[in-house]
Amino acid sequence: MAGRRGRGMMATEPQPPIDDALLGKFLAGEASEAEADRVRRWLTNPANQREYKRFARIWATASALTPTTTVNTEAAWQHVRKQMQKPSVSNPEIRPMPVTPTRPNWLVYSRIAAMLTLAVLVGVSVWRLRDTGNVGQPTAQLSAATTTSPKRFTLPDGSRVLLNRNSRLTYPATFADSSREVVLTGEAFFEVAHDPAHPFRVRAGQAVVRVLGTSFNVRVVGDSVRVAVRTGRVQLSARRQAVVLTPNQQATYFAPADTIRRPVSLDANRLAYQTGRLSFANASLADVVQTLREVYGTDIRLNNADLNNCHLTADFGNEPIDAVLAVVAETLSLTVRREGNTRVLSGTGCYE
Repeated sequence: MAGRRGRGMMATEPQPPIDDALLGKFLAGEASEAEADRVRRWLTNPANQREYKRFARIWATASALTPTTTVNTEAAWQHVRKQMQKPSVSNPEIRPMPVTPTRPNWLVYSRIAAMLTLAVLVGVSVWRLRDTGNVGQPTAQLSAATTTSPKRFTLPDGSRVLLNRNSRLTYPATFADSSREVVLTGEAFFEVAHDPAHPFRVRAGQAVVRVLGTSFNVRVVGDSVRVAVRTGRVQLSARRQAVVLTPNQQATYFAPADTIRRPVSLDANRLAYQTGRLSFANASLADVVQTLREVYGTDIRLNNADLNNCHLTADFGNEPIDAVLAVVAETLSLTVRREGNTRVLSGTGCYE
């Protein structure tokens, strides 16, 4: 079966074959980040997506079997090999990848054994269900998540995503015929593949971002959603309001008031995790610190309110936070110290 999966990949994009043990770990939430990436890349091929759905169906059904079921794995597997050549089954209802604590690997393999038993029990009739039975049933949902660093990956339609740290994106293994929709928690930069017939939507909290093909950033923080557009046109909509953003514009939606603040010029520093650049031109130290907090996810404080009146002109490129703060401190004649995970800037202040 592993050999057949390897041949399912496009000849122009050769990838290692995906075996059933890895698919089982992926569905059980046991796969490592590297293994999960392999499966996601494998799923960009429509033929592999259909095979994944068949595999996921018997995986979901096999969960009802106990791990102690006695299995003749060789005989069962031979039967599965024969049946997998027959027409595909209806789509399974697969929940997003779990993020619960890791379970022992023996449970994954016992689930695979249960799948083999199930394949023998259900017989040929299950595998003869036609694709017409898929109408109205949900497709498998995939999930990508980050912790301390951003991550790049490609969606099934070819759109590219840079997922910022401490963020999660949920998306289908195969997009629907009428639209492309994903769900975001945290922050991500999207470069959407142009397809006017299939609008691309990002659900972020209580707001929806709709595009046809463009590059833009979405950040969800608490009750607010901020959208920043680099290229193309983007519509940010809520229950009672909608605005269209053009290149180098940004707008913010506030859920408690259900309002969208009018578009303003894009602050390029808000996309530093994507561009790798920070630039300040006579910026107040208060604004500099706020930007650094957001970009680096680091608690930074000023020990003196008068420091807010200081102004900084400087450029940075991919430097670690401590290197950036060292430059800030030297430029403004300040000192910087660490208190646990907090950086504190100290000085007598700047007076106008």
